[in-house]
Amino acid sequence: MIASRLLRTALLVICLGVVLFGSVSSASGQVLDDVIRYSQRFPAPSGPVMGTAGAGLMAGREELGTLVGNPAGLGWMSTSMVGGDFAAQRARNNSRFLTPDDNATAERTASDYRLGRLGGAYVFPTEQGSAVIGVAYHQINTYERGFDVAGTNASNSITPTFLPSSAGFSAEEVEEDGVYNLAFDRVRSRIAYDAGAIRFSSSDFEGGNFPFAEAATPGGGQTIQQQDDVFESGQMNEINIGGAVEVAPGVMVGGGLNIAFGSYRFERFYRETDLRSVNSRSQLNDTYSPDGTDLEGFKELRFERRIDTDLSGANFRMGVSAELTDGLRSGLLIESPTWYSVTEVFGARIETAFDCNGQGCDPNGVPGLSSGSLTGNEFEYRLQTPWRIGAGLQYTQSGLMIAADVEFVDWTQTSVTADNESFSELNREIRALDATVNASAGIEYAFDQVAVRGGAAYRPDARGESFSDVNGESTDRNRLFFSAGVSYTPTETFALHLNWLQERVDDQSASYDGGPSIREQLQRNRFVLGMTFRF
Repeated sequence: MIASRLLRTALLVICLGVVLFGSVSSASGQVLDDVIRYSQRFPAPSGPVMGTAGAGLMAGREELGTLVGNPAGLGWMSTSMVGGDFAAQRARNNSRFLTPDDNATAERTASDYRLGRLGGAYVFPTEQGSAVIGVAYHQINTYERGFDVAGTNASNSITPTFLPSSAGFSAEEVEEDGVYNLAFDRVRSRIAYDAGAIRFSSSDFEGGNFPFAEAATPGGGQTIQQQDDVFESGQMNEINIGGAVEVAPGVMVGGGLNIAFGSYRFERFYRETDLRSVNSRSQLNDTYSPDGTDLEGFKELRFERRIDTDLSGANFRMGVSAELTDGLRSGLLIESPTWYSVTEVFGARIETAFDCNGQGCDPNGVPGLSSGSLTGNEFEYRLQTPWRIGAGLQYTQSGLMIAADVEFVDWTQTSVTADNESFSELNREIRALDATVNASAGIEYAFDQVAVRGGAAYRPDARGESFSDVNGESTDRNRLFFSAGVSYTPTETFALHLNWLQERVDDQSASYDGGPSIREQLQRNRFVLGMTFRF
């Protein structure tokens, strides 16, 4: 009997695989971090299964959460249900800011409150077998995080990164007295020049030398204060429509269409301030004189960036869930990529202030120049996230449930495309990513009216990079999750549940090439309060 069910299960999965993998196509992110960010999600977004860190989703759980796992689990429902959850998330980031001359730490928190899920499932009355359909909304990921760090640097500045290359500009003389019209192949160089963050020397240009110099020049007695303030926000959501049927005794087959949508915002405020005001005119190739004020040296630079991203797409999931023996359930899942259409509105702005050399000037300096727009550009591209294959086991006996899941993610199947730009370099980076295996394990015990649960999940990073954490020890971007939860069922038709999921991950970035290193220790805590009605 068990052998025949296993055979039927295997045949069904093989058929699903032929249908799905025969339709693999190329599609679409913009930088590698975007590709990975938009492809990640919670081990379980909401509901009681979140308390087991998603363990059991692959085997097929008889609850709404199975729509974001193995939809075949719907087939195990004996009664129709509706339910909803409210989710609260708090992210805490401990950061270390490392310049060549300083070492500073900071902590920042960010919170998010919103609907976690809402939906229902209807069990069709049948003489034998099972037929169930479900519809739900799930918040599947959030992006709230940030840091605000500062330190001193007497060695380097961000301003050299704005300089054009030797072939990255052109200069056309428009007047006989050495006034030139400049053109740049990088927008950032144009903005920096217009804002006074980099300078042009006509005499150097006419002498055949590189004519640009940066405004800030740490090293010759100058020390600057650097501040890097980054905040990320947004969320990813799915509308799930799925169903399951019992195709043989104890064998459920299910599928679902999922409409994905969400937004992401990246905001950065970066500041450099001259602490000693030792710039002299001799350090500048040229000086600026807006409004007739003679500006002598660099005092402060403020660099802002913003990216607003809207995403919409779709994917589908198909799976099998089978009862192998009394109390032991297995499941297999194949999930297509999510084919996203992505729109980004982005921009940068630079403002500068200078020391003053004229009579009657403010000794604290005067406003300098500004250039750029935070919303001046728009770009569209397409992103195809990875294929996923999942499997799980769930054992239930006398109120005890133990579950374990694994999920194979082939990151090399990811791709990005756009109508007017090549992403060949990014796609080469994607092909160098590692395939990963996600794992979840959980346990639950049900008393008469109360059920308690706990779990853990592991999500390895596809980049496979190692770096130093905030304490200087070797680490990586692998994500570790812990969870716990409790449900109270005062009647057969009504249940309240409270579940918690914590994510821990380390990260590292740089303020600019060759600049300060920022090490992050991020901890996200997600709390979900919800209820379920059965009828």
